[in-house]
Amino acid sequence: MKKIFNTLPLALIVMSIYSCTSDDETVQDANDNSSVVTTFTCTQENDGTTTKAALDSDCKTILWKTGDAISIFDGNKANNEYILDSESDGKSTGTFSGTGAVTGPYVAVYPYTAGATLSDDRKSVSNIVLPDEQEAVAGGFDPKAALMIAKSETTTLTFKNAVGFIKVTPQFDCKKIILRAANKTKPLAGKGTIKFDDSGNPYIDFTGSKELSYSITLSGTITSGNAYYIAVPAVTLSAYWTLTFVTENKNYMRQVTKPITFVRSQALNLGTFATDGDYWVGSNGIVSAVNQVDLGLTIEQGGKTYKVYFAKSNLTTTGLAENEYDYGDYFAWGAIKPWYSSIDKSKSPWTATWEKTGGYIQANAPYYNNGSYTKYTTDGEILKASDDAANVILGGDWWIPTQAIWQALVDNSTKGLDSGFKFTNNGQTLFLPEAGYVNGTLFNANSDGYYWSGTANPSTDAYYLQLYSSGYVSAQQVWDRYCGYSVRPVRLVELSAATTEGYNVEEDFKW
Repeated sequence: MKKIFNTLPLALIVMSIYSCTSDDETVQDANDNSSVVTTFTCTQENDGTTTKAALDSDCKTILWKTGDAISIFDGNKANNEYILDSESDGKSTGTFSGTGAVTGPYVAVYPYTAGATLSDDRKSVSNIVLPDEQEAVAGGFDPKAALMIAKSETTTLTFKNAVGFIKVTPQFDCKKIILRAANKTKPLAGKGTIKFDDSGNPYIDFTGSKELSYSITLSGTITSGNAYYIAVPAVTLSAYWTLTFVTENKNYMRQVTKPITFVRSQALNLGTFATDGDYWVGSNGIVSAVNQVDLGLTIEQGGKTYKVYFAKSNLTTTGLAENEYDYGDYFAWGAIKPWYSSIDKSKSPWTATWEKTGGYIQANAPYYNNGSYTKYTTDGEILKASDDAANVILGGDWWIPTQAIWQALVDNSTKGLDSGFKFTNNGQTLFLPEAGYVNGTLFNANSDGYYWSGTANPSTDAYYLQLYSSGYVSAQQVWDRYCGYSVRPVRLVELSAATTEGYNVEEDFKW
């Protein structure tokens, strides 16, 4: 669904929905709501004008496009789809028509959401999704994420915004912009319920949901100099949340050392970002020095010699696992986030709630198309920055280990078993838990370990480190890229710079 944005002299981004009531309502059968055509008059709170949040001079109003739809719940709580009439295309006034909803009171939600349900007290709508994958729109935002709700006794509806927005303006082209919470205390997206607070303002409640995300990814064509908006819930993120700009060969991460509060129906301008800014994280990324292990390994790569530092624990969606024995999350090869929103460890075998239909199957694999891969088809090819989960999530010089790095670890360390694998060298020990892997379910947990390398094998495979509970270890294994394996990041420091580098301490983000 496409939107056209007009510039107005306002300082807030909000959805404007208008329509006019049709005089030609047709009732074919008074006892059959499916034959009743109804239209709704919809307006936006405050007529689209407010000065609560200072942004700058480029606020927008929304012009509707053919195909836009809303959910209408009538007195019987049925979810009916109402679609914008064609004569309202490209206008700020839109007529939504449909059948089924003939008796009030009414509750309406934008956009139309199949499967959404109205509570018995008519005060909330559940199974509403704030997407964690949003489409980049230059000068605007993804309409699928602009959640709104309205309540009325009549067919005249006043919509209120259930989300706020953040604005970012990169001064370079990129593929993705990722907003990520510092921990898993405040969900940023997923399936939830729109409720009303004591003042009658809507918000999204994620309580009890298993389909949650702690990051939001803006994807598409993101070009230098344009502003982009990300729809966010009204929450406060704790300090050390991050904003990452993903390019093909380098990722730029900003870690913010103070909290941020997102407000419903307001937009926060996070500013302009340039590649030469002094606000990017340093080589350590978001990983503190105490969470790094130096086993004394060096590696040749691309004609240079690097010192290798291992992360002390496995990779998760928001950083590193809290403890070295924690399993962390499971990533397909080349994917920058897991394909599940949750894993239920209370049952055996574990089960997951998939974010991608079918879960860890080949059809979901990055760059897979109709029986073959379109990228990383040469043996020994290494993941680019934009496809390396460790670099995208941790920033700095963190990467998924190459096959050669895993081989160096195997060849130059003393190995031992103790509820997992221990590799000892240089007076330090690296512990790798036997976390198993995810396919249709989770396999071999507490038995074997499977750790991706960043190195491709021809055809449909990639190299990984195999750890067997028998004590056997191999860095020469290959397997299907769509499987969910653990990731243990490494930081590469060019040897000539290793003696002069220091841990980067970030300043507060200044609005």
